[in-house]
Amino acid sequence: MHTGVRRVGRSSFTFEQVIMVDGKRVGSGDATVVLAGNSGPLQLPDELIADLDEMRLSEKGTSAASRPRPERLQRAHYSYWSMLRSRIGDVDSNQHVNFLALATWYDEAIAAFTSHSMGTSGAGSVPDLPPSSYQIQYLGEVTYPGDYEIGLTVRSADTDSVHHELGVFHGSTCLGVADAIGPRGTLTAEALEAAPTAD
Repeated sequence: MHTGVRRVGRSSFTFEQVIMVDGKRVGSGDATVVLAGNSGPLQLPDELIADLDEMRLSEKGTSAASRPRPERLQRAHYSYWSMLRSRIGDVDSNQHVNFLALATWYDEAIAAFTSHSMGTSGAGSVPDLPPSSYQIQYLGEVTYPGDYEIGLTVRSADTDSVHHELGVFHGSTCLGVADAIGPRGTLTAEALEAAPTAD
């Protein structure tokens, strides 16, 4: 696991992690940490900025993560919905739903969509088609207790894989979006044609 700092701001910094196996990159992720108090963002201490600067990664060959397209934040973009309720076991020390727990919510939505598309909802075997790739952006806090909805739409599909676009909503507010790519399995063309599809 390799860790470095991608960006240092006045009150936040972004770090990036890369997972390597036998010299091959097999996974990566990044997160932005914001220093804040009751009154809002606080300025990072000079000593911390100096330490972070020593961990800065080279900008060569890198690009900043793009913001979600505006339509991704609207309920109208999604046509398949999965209801989820936060559980006390999902909550971390920061008093919100942990990011790893939230990732499993997207898994739940894709599994429910796949079962629905295959006509096996409530009966038959559970489809074993977990995504092999996720890109997740967090836009707000998911808290406990609370009832949430995961919206899903199919961005594209080919012979072997399906690209899903997802969003987690509390009412009309989008708290995060995700792009997931997973195996197509036995999903038929008819099932995908009947599924909600992104423009």
